[in-house]
Amino acid sequence: MPTVNRRAVIRVFIALLASAGTQPLTLYAASAPTYVIPGNSYEIQQLAPGLYVAVRRVEAGTADGNTMFIINDSDVIVVDAGAYPTSARQMIAEIRKRTNKPVSCIINTHWHYDHTMGNQTYLDAFPSAEIISHPATRDLAISNPLEKFVPAYQEEIVNIDKELASGKDSDGQPLTARRREHLELAKSDFEFWIRDAKTTKAALPTATVSDSLVLHRGERTIEVRFLGGGHTLGDLVVYLPKERVVATGDLVVHPVPFGGATNLKEWPATLQALKKLDATTIVPGHGEIQHDWNYVDREIALTQLTWEQVQKAANAGANLDAVRKAVNGDELRKAFGATSPKDRDEFDYTYLDSAVEAAFQELRPDIATKK
Repeated sequence: MPTVNRRAVIRVFIALLASAGTQPLTLYAASAPTYVIPGNSYEIQQLAPGLYVAVRRVEAGTADGNTMFIINDSDVIVVDAGAYPTSARQMIAEIRKRTNKPVSCIINTHWHYDHTMGNQTYLDAFPSAEIISHPATRDLAISNPLEKFVPAYQEEIVNIDKELASGKDSDGQPLTARRREHLELAKSDFEFWIRDAKTTKAALPTATVSDSLVLHRGERTIEVRFLGGGHTLGDLVVYLPKERVVATGDLVVHPVPFGGATNLKEWPATLQALKKLDATTIVPGHGEIQHDWNYVDREIALTQLTWEQVQKAANAGANLDAVRKAVNGDELRKAFGATSPKDRDEFDYTYLDSAVEAAFQELRPDIATKK
């Protein structure tokens, strides 16, 4: 996650059925895991021989990303390390159920800690493993140390306690029983994250890829590519051409994109480049696996239109508040297909609010930094 704030970290991820598609999947139940995270479960889906994805379903609290692991002839390659040391421990246990081969490298698609905090846990288990990222990812991890997120999460716990005590949410509305349950679960998760964070340290990438890297493992080819900025300045994708599978990191997030991008201007073009890969299975950074490009097409239309609207308002001299008012949220919701009240609410606080601010900061950093 790009920043820690009320809208970005307290969200409900609706548990959807796995996409059926035309490609058969082998499903493994995550049965009675030794390591448990409050409100956080996962399902292992096998996409091809030796190729697995843990699809995370998070009810409340800290976002936790999907993890892909690739079992090869003599090693295992992991794509994204999870939001907790415990996430990594869960995945190491899943890998060990299937093979005794060592993890040789962990690929970080970007720097956010919901994808990288498990790095050190993998190194503890596999000391010779490399951590691979884009150079910008390594730089951003250095400039955004793990320690600075703990006070932010502690503040979230204080905010939740205030809401629970008052019986009203942050908008002043009475708490429903479901909302109270959701807040209590989010609090438990934040408390767990803080405790879990104390068991590790941030592990920086040991190798960087500025353009592309091809890994050959027997008959398997694994391509690590930088297609352009979008969600961050250093988004990598991992593409397996023979299996026709691509892991996108948070360039693609389902069912609603994360709006806090650092390069919204490039994001549509980066997604267009992603589409040029001959992939039939798209593994997003969060959410359900996709088996066609329909969802990505919606995301391209949305990010392009968002940039155009914010650019028009900012070029007219508007400040952030005026830009927010000038942006046609209904047009953006329609472009993405968020029409029901529930979908509109999810869209607004997961994407719209943060995307408008992110685009404004990109266009007018001189004004944005004076807030």
